[in-house]
Amino acid sequence: MAINLENYVRDLAYLTCGNLSDLTLNFGDKSWQIHKALASCHSKWFRKAITIGFEETDSGVVTLQDDIEFTDAVDCMVSYFYEAGYNASKYSTSESLLHAQVAILADKYDCASLYDLARTSFANTVKAVENDDWAVIAAFTYDNTSIEVPAHVELRGLVVAAVAGRHSILTSTIRNESIVEILRSSADLATDLLLSGLGSKAKDGSEHIFMCDHCHYVHAGSRNCSNVVFGGSIGGGCPQCGNPSGTTSKRYTHRFRIVSAFSCPFCDGVHTVAPMEPEPAPIITLA
Repeated sequence: MAINLENYVRDLAYLTCGNLSDLTLNFGDKSWQIHKALASCHSKWFRKAITIGFEETDSGVVTLQDDIEFTDAVDCMVSYFYEAGYNASKYSTSESLLHAQVAILADKYDCASLYDLARTSFANTVKAVENDDWAVIAAFTYDNTSIEVPAHVELRGLVVAAVAGRHSILTSTIRNESIVEILRSSADLATDLLLSGLGSKAKDGSEHIFMCDHCHYVHAGSRNCSNVVFGGSIGGGCPQCGNPSGTTSKRYTHRFRIVSAFSCPFCDGVHTVAPMEPEPAPIITLA
């Protein structure tokens, strides 16, 4: 007879009411009545704590000493023990930040399947967060991880990739005053962002610089940008003045001066043409 997995998980969740529980989990001012069999099934850390003669073995009480900001993450871990998942939307902590917290907690307590779930959820959500939310997530992740733990390095990589792969987002990110303060206080984050930016440019052969010797127009961005495809990419003229010059060579030497740069409207790059101001509406007077 085939088992209905959905019903099985639902029925298993009834155990969270505390019936026949044999383990108390304390964290901050919260407590959960849970079951040793389920906790040790999912977490090697719990298995050792309650089976090899530690204080928890005799007392039946486990007290976690993590920072209080992990409270929602601990509740998610308990939910996972019983339901093989957790509902991030029911907590006050933002979803992406909560996934990061759960992933860090799952790695610490050696709960591999929960870590995989949280890491995947984090990867899917962090790449869509806005600058201010990213700053909070980045600060938390780097404050609670290190380069010595592989899982921590993986989470840090997801944080950096969330902005490093989007040039316009990265540019606005590093112009944000609160993020600048975070970068100043976290050398690891600043270094990872720098290395990621350099690496992406080295790997992306489509990025190049076009410079016109005649009108001095400059475009730095995608080789396939429609703003310069007429010029640098296929050997045609400058997209601004039509003069048959320009270069994409990295070895090209050019005398330059500091000029204003503006976001290119056709790619994530920049160029030296200011955006056009909208024409004022005509003034109509009635006789």
